[in-house]
Amino acid sequence: MDIKKEVIAANIQVHSRMAETYDKEEPHFRSENIARVERILKEIYAQSGTSAQLDMGCGTGFIINIAKKYVNKITGVDVTQPMLDRVDKSGKCNIELFNSDIGEFEPIPGVYDIVTGYAFLHHLHDIKPAMITAYKALKSGGTLYCDLEPNYYFWESIHNLERNGSYDPIVKREIEMVTYKDEDVEKNYGVPKETFDKSEWGKNIAGGFKEEDVESLLKNIGFNKVKFIYHWYIGQAYLINDYKASKEERFLYADVMNDILHKTMPLARNLYKYIGFIAYK
Repeated sequence: MDIKKEVIAANIQVHSRMAETYDKEEPHFRSENIARVERILKEIYAQSGTSAQLDMGCGTGFIINIAKKYVNKITGVDVTQPMLDRVDKSGKCNIELFNSDIGEFEPIPGVYDIVTGYAFLHHLHDIKPAMITAYKALKSGGTLYCDLEPNYYFWESIHNLERNGSYDPIVKREIEMVTYKDEDVEKNYGVPKETFDKSEWGKNIAGGFKEEDVESLLKNIGFNKVKFIYHWYIGQAYLINDYKASKEERFLYADVMNDILHKTMPLARNLYKYIGFIAYK
């Protein structure tokens, strides 16, 4: 079996185990993150249109649940059937689901206003085939939106720290979540660490995505412009969950810090856990 097939098989094994509880346990399903993504999508819809959307690695329907309120037709693609089985297809939107590797999926070319991939690219051994599929699927002037991918510069910084080092609990938590997440998955789901790491190839083996590499790849494929999104800086959870302040104050403080850090780019980019991008055809 070649490495691409091994990665796909690992993803199917891991996400078949996780499918039943995925929506409840993955933090990106929290209401504040859903609201953040919905704001981004509404801006894209206003510019690109809402006739058709392709959602790559749709999983249990995180993006679909938001998009179906705005889009006429959604095509969802995922390699794990138990995840697809949990997609809510209710409502007026025409939702079609395909159990396929996105790199081998053949969409109707040039008809989609938007292509999305949320927390998906790091599950691939090579993102280039997916990006080619997205480009082919998009109409002229269409938009590709991908988000919640591991930021290489953050992952590199965390991996360079010692597990038992004398750090603040904020840093210790990230060391456990980034470097030793596979231990937690093995304990709770019975999935071997090696299998989990392979299923998150772009994160746990490749170490995340560099802005400059992604931009080069997308422009070589044919995308005209790429805008990057940095999300979830270290310590943001501490601010949001600091119950000495009201909920409104906590989120305000977190937003103020986020604005300051963004103004210091590129110096602050290694403080952000996730990277995303919006690319235009």
